[in-house]
Amino acid sequence: MTAERPDPLKSRLLALSEEIVDLSDRLEEAEAGDDDRKAHHCVKRLRSIGDELVDCLEQATGDDLAYARFMMGSVCSLLGFWEQAESSYRRALETWPDHVGLLNELFDALVAQRKYAEAETVIRQSIRHGGETPLILRNLAAVLVHMKRINEARIVMINCTARFPDDGESRAFLKQIDSPVSS
Repeated sequence: MTAERPDPLKSRLLALSEEIVDLSDRLEEAEAGDDDRKAHHCVKRLRSIGDELVDCLEQATGDDLAYARFMMGSVCSLLGFWEQAESSYRRALETWPDHVGLLNELFDALVAQRKYAEAETVIRQSIRHGGETPLILRNLAAVLVHMKRINEARIVMINCTARFPDDGESRAFLKQIDSPVSS
C-alpha cells in the first residue's frame, strides 16, 4: 500500500491560516502597546499573505476555494479593507452557508461599514447555526442599539444575563443600555 502524498495547496493554505491567526494576535498586541514598528511588520506580512492567497484562489476548488476565500476575508479585515472582506466572506458562504466563524467575521465587516440591518440578519443566522453565547448576544444587542431599537436590545441583554449570570461584560452592557445617555 502506498501512502497518499499530501496536497501541496491544502498544506499551504493550512500554514497560511496559522500564520494569519498568529499575525492577528501580534498585531493586536502591537496596537495595544503602541509598537508601530511591530504593527508595520505585521501589516506588511499580511499584505504578502494576501498576494499569496490571490494565487491560491486561482488554483483552488471546492472546500479549498471556500477556505481560501475565508482566509482572504480575514486578511482584508485585519487590514481594514471591509468591502473586500465582506465580498470574500460572502463568496465563502456560498459553499459553507452555516459556518458560524464565517458568519461572525462577516458580521464584524458589516458593522465596520455601518450596515446594521444586514449585520442583524447575519448575527441571527449565526445564532441559528451556532447557538447563543454572551458575546454573540451582546453583538446582536449592540446592532439593535445602533438601529435605535433600544427596547429590543434591552430584552436581548436581560435574557442574556438571566441565561449567563456570571458574565460581567453582559451585565455591564445591560447597565449601559439602561443608562439615560443610551435612550
